[in-house]
Amino acid sequence: MDAETFNSLYVVGTPVRVFPNLCEDGSRITRTRTRAVQVQHGLAVVHVDGIRCGFDTRYVDPLPADYVTEPVR
Repeated sequence: MDAETFNSLYVVGTPVRVFPNLCEDGSRITRTRTRAVQVQHGLAVVHVDGIRCGFDTRYVDPLPADYVTEPVR
């Protein structure tokens, strides 16, 4: 999904499930902390609380707004 579409559907602070280590450590439940941006070759990435890298929006699973998230470390 491109950044414009992602941003129109999900606001900053949306609860999400991400896989920071290629599923080896399981998923993390956190919140988006930035709007998605387009980077190289049309890739859209978003940053989340508690993790330094950006995540490809194709691999970010948005959750319901009232979903309980992990505390920021």
